[in-house]
Amino acid sequence: MPDVGLLRHDIQALSEGDDASKRRAIESLKQYSGEDWANVPNKVIHPIIESLKHQLQSETNRPLIRQEIVLLLGNMRSQAGQVVPQFMELLSEGHPDGIREAAAVALGRIGPEASDAVDQLIAVLSGGPTLCSRAVRSLGDIGSATSKVRTALVNFWLTTTHSQNGQIQAALALCKLKIDTPGLLRFLANTLVTNQDVDLRKSAAEALSLCSKNGIDVVPALLIAAVKDKDEEVRRIAEAGLTQLRLSHAKASHVCSEQLKDSLYAEMALKECGAVAVPALIEALGSEDGASREKAARAIGRLGELAVDAIPALTGALNSKNLDFRLAAAKCLWNISKNAEIVTPVLVDLLERKWTAALEASEARRMYLQTVMEALWRIGPPASAAIPALLEKTKDKNRLISESALSALKEIAPSALIKAGSR
Repeated sequence: MPDVGLLRHDIQALSEGDDASKRRAIESLKQYSGEDWANVPNKVIHPIIESLKHQLQSETNRPLIRQEIVLLLGNMRSQAGQVVPQFMELLSEGHPDGIREAAAVALGRIGPEASDAVDQLIAVLSGGPTLCSRAVRSLGDIGSATSKVRTALVNFWLTTTHSQNGQIQAALALCKLKIDTPGLLRFLANTLVTNQDVDLRKSAAEALSLCSKNGIDVVPALLIAAVKDKDEEVRRIAEAGLTQLRLSHAKASHVCSEQLKDSLYAEMALKECGAVAVPALIEALGSEDGASREKAARAIGRLGELAVDAIPALTGALNSKNLDFRLAAAKCLWNISKNAEIVTPVLVDLLERKWTAALEASEARRMYLQTVMEALWRIGPPASAAIPALLEKTKDKNRLISESALSALKEIAPSALIKAGSR
């Protein structure tokens, strides 16, 4: 709790001191947070608020001091509710931009007690970018989800001319008020995972923490940020978001595995999560959706030996009728087990598969066969059982396929190249 004697000294300096004393008093009072002010007794804080209100009125020729006083009062949150009418007036045109922006911020900090200011905040959404960002965020902090507020925020969100900060603050406000808007979750997830601006990533993490854990990419983006974001504060906010959603990393991994089909970031999240994600990935290997199975196999392969528990499920997948899944499982199994005796026959079978006449010269065939041969190249000499099939592919009419076969043979058994007519 702030020292009451020091508070009174600062307020006296603000009321009666010279410029230097006033500035020192403001700097001293700025150090207190909303939690600090909440612990100050009413009999102490009310005179402080009255004194600050008086200073706000008397310092009309000193906009910087007035701006600081506005922010100080905002820090007192609901206890400063009586000042809301003055802040509403300061939002109007004619006041310096800094004062208007400070008033918008202060109203948001006061919260629900500032609900009378909603119309004024909506009115300034056509102002400058910084004022708009402050007003939008404050609308979310005040928490008044009237139809007018909903319409204003959605319209603001859908307007693409706003700054990145304005967009992210609008998204945050929409999440606080539980207003569902097309593209919102995708925008927040993209911002959190890919944006280079730390402050924007912080706001995105905060916003996603307010969303449903079942929203596509909500949990994957938070999990990626919690595990690998380069900024410690972003990691902390993302981790707190998962905690708020009642998700450990293991539970979050299961949510990600369920979103593999539709999510942009679920596969990445599972790869980054490490061994804790293995049970969820094994479960995803049994998904009815082919794309989800392939993504799960790729993620398991990335984990290498950490995913040793997945070997039985992957071995079973080697008999899958889905050739893409079979290939993904084989590659994954090699990454984990390094057992060429199991993996190579599967890859040879895929290399020798028959293609319809219509697909014989297709890009799909070329890409698929090159992927199989790359997998054999990575295995190297232990894949010697594939030599006959690779020799056959050196004769393929597609130059890229024949060159890939030669490359794989060079890695597996250079001497076998003589049989292909190469030196």
